[in-house]
Amino acid sequence: MIRVERRKLFLIAVAVGLCAFAVGSPGCTANKGRPIPLNVHSMKIGTHEFAVEIAADPDRREVGLMYRPSLEKDRGMLFIFPEPKMQSFWMKNCEMDIDIAYIDDEGKIVNMHQPMKAPAKGSTTLTHYPSTKEVRYVLEMAAGWFKDHGVNAGDSVEGFKGPLNVRVR
Repeated sequence: MIRVERRKLFLIAVAVGLCAFAVGSPGCTANKGRPIPLNVHSMKIGTHEFAVEIAADPDRREVGLMYRPSLEKDRGMLFIFPEPKMQSFWMKNCEMDIDIAYIDDEGKIVNMHQPMKAPAKGSTTLTHYPSTKEVRYVLEMAAGWFKDHGVNAGDSVEGFKGPLNVRVR
C-alpha cells in the first residue's frame, strides 16, 4: 500500500513538473512575452498581429467556432488540413457572424468571405462559403476584422503553418 502511494506521488510530481516546464517554455508565450494558453498561436498579416486557436484534427475542425457568442479582440481560429483541396465552410450552430480567409501553402490569401452570416435560430438552410482554389489553411476571425485592418485577398500571412507540435492527420 505504501509503495503504491509513493508511486502515485512520484507520478503527480512528474506531471506537475512537466506542466510547469511547458508553461514556462518559450513556445508557450506570444504577444510580447505574455503567457497565452497552449492552444493559441500567434500570426500576422502586414503589421497586424493576432492569435488563433488551432483546429488541425477532424474533431476540432468539425466543431470550429460553434456555440460561441463572440471572439476576444484579435482572436480567431486557424483550420489546418492534411493537404490542399477545395474547401467550403458553413455556419452550422454558429452564434456570431465571422469573416473567413482561404490561405494557400505560400501564405497568400486566395479569397475571402466577409461576413459569413450566422443562421437565424431554427434555420435549417446553411449557406456555403467556398474557396476559389485548393487550400490547406482557413482563417476565421470576428466579422469586420479583415475590413477594420485593411486585409484583402492577395495579402501574405505569417505564422499560417501553425505551431510545430500540431499533428495533422
